[in-house]
Amino acid sequence: MRASSADVSEKLLYPSPKVAWVACAVLFLGCALAFMDRAIISLFVIPIQRDLHLSDTQISLLVGFAFGAFNALFGLPVARWIDGGRRRTIAAIGIAVWSVAAACCGLAGNFWQLFLGRVGVGAGEASVTPAGVSLLADFFPPSRRGVAMGVFYAGIFVGGGCALILGGLLWHRLGDRQILLPLVGPLQSWQVVLILVGALGLLVAPLTMMIREPERLDGGRRARAGNFPLATVVQYYKTHARTLIGHNVGFCLQNFALHAGAAWLPTLLVRTDGWSIARAGATVGVMTLVLGPISTATAGILADALARRGRTDGKLLVSIGAAGMCALASAMIALNPAPGLIVVALGVFMFFGNFTLPLAPGALQEIMPNAMRGQATAIYVGVTNLVGGGLAATAVALLTDFVFHDKAKLHVSFGLVGGIVCILAALTLTSTLRAFRSTAREHQTTKHNTEVSRA
Repeated sequence: MRASSADVSEKLLYPSPKVAWVACAVLFLGCALAFMDRAIISLFVIPIQRDLHLSDTQISLLVGFAFGAFNALFGLPVARWIDGGRRRTIAAIGIAVWSVAAACCGLAGNFWQLFLGRVGVGAGEASVTPAGVSLLADFFPPSRRGVAMGVFYAGIFVGGGCALILGGLLWHRLGDRQILLPLVGPLQSWQVVLILVGALGLLVAPLTMMIREPERLDGGRRARAGNFPLATVVQYYKTHARTLIGHNVGFCLQNFALHAGAAWLPTLLVRTDGWSIARAGATVGVMTLVLGPISTATAGILADALARRGRTDGKLLVSIGAAGMCALASAMIALNPAPGLIVVALGVFMFFGNFTLPLAPGALQEIMPNAMRGQATAIYVGVTNLVGGGLAATAVALLTDFVFHDKAKLHVSFGLVGGIVCILAALTLTSTLRAFRSTAREHQTTKHNTEVSRA
């Protein structure tokens, strides 16, 4: 059977599958590291509260706002750098920055020192998703991007899961005690774990520099590196406001529930079911490690299957179904069933909730010109981290502290927040389907990036 013209074009334009998958593997490691450094703090909420004398609300600001707000603040400037510069180099610099900041969190002795460390983690991680999404769009053709994005975003779960498992094992091994470190002095064991996990980035950053920078492509044509003027980006957003606002808001709401889960699930099991920190960390960590990659790969496979059938809105359709399942799982968690059933509910929530992670930026690849992909991803990630990362953990904490006045009611607070935002996410994405299809058709047929004049 003769290859189609599209197959020939892909072979000529895109790097070989071997080169593409090696790059995807390195980017996967960067993503995994980012989420190890981001997630590890949630395992040690209870000893951090004890040693630094913090409330649930203060902890939520450290887990959410300190990271999310500054990740959003740095997101667009870094993304414009990515859209016009060498993406592998920018990604490597980001890895080094957030790794040092994550290790510094282990040296914190009070709220504000830990807050500043989390700010550094958020600022450094502003590079990872825009650079990864932009690079993968030029390594893989549209018919194979869903699986590649699924692998890349599987790093979230491998990193998050390993952080909880490794952190729990180290905590169990070291014990809850002070440890005397050379040149540093006495530190609590949770501080030592944060330093060890953060230092891993200094091994991954050099690997990122080994990625071959691919040629920039857009709509089946070669594209020049460089930025559109901000005015052009703003005009594109105005022209396609219904699509882009619907996309950003819908997926942001879905991620709101994920951010709440990342902040509170281990602590929920400790408070609600009386589990130890090590057991809660191991359970959530294993579930994250196993279910996460399967989830993102499944989401990518389903989206690619719909794309091959001509459904330009396939990524949104898959996400709508996943949001509905997450709402059901959240309701079950709020009801606090028997321990076995609550673990099942957590599993359903984690499996379907994670669908959105590769699908949201993957959908942007289908509707954004090449020179706007990094910026569009940064805007979406910034909105998600600012709203979801900044407010989700605090929303749950405020319900627990000021509505229920009972730390043991954490499961109810989490279930209410998760259920409400997932229902709103499904409704928002459903209302966006028609506009998204229209924008995707326009991008495919007019190759907008090659027709817009640069200033």
